[in-house]
Amino acid sequence: MPESKDPYAKLRAPSPTPLEDLCKCTDSPPIILVAHLSSCPLACMRCIREVSPEAIGFPAPLADELASWQKFHDCFYLLWLDSGEFKEWARDQLLALTSPVNRRGMQAAVELNEHHPAFYGWFQEGVDTPATTCPACGSPLTKLDSRTVCSPCLIVVGA
Repeated sequence: MPESKDPYAKLRAPSPTPLEDLCKCTDSPPIILVAHLSSCPLACMRCIREVSPEAIGFPAPLADELASWQKFHDCFYLLWLDSGEFKEWARDQLLALTSPVNRRGMQAAVELNEHHPAFYGWFQEGVDTPATTCPACGSPLTKLDSRTVCSPCLIVVGA
């Protein structure tokens, strides 16, 4: 991608998600609440493309909660990506069941699930050894739409 001639480009609002990055599944598969460095943390369980909030329809307070969680999660995720002195701490927060970022995310997924089948996308560092048990309850994970999930906990691993 060519360097922008606009010296303030990084300070401007992001452009809308390109149409090719939006979910086009017609049978309403479950969604995943997952931070993927975009402005919308909703992804299709099947195609992993962004799901428009309008396609689901949920109240404004939940939209605020999801946006807040997204920004909160990105703080930890960007620290982890930075590989600096906070990398290990950020990784521990992203992996800890009781960390504020995961507690808020799991609660948001429960609320989102009241409007459309939804799961919380659990952070995984590396995929050399795929998880076989739920990080929350320890139960064996199952397959749903080719994803590894714990349906009772509403968690998807390796999203």
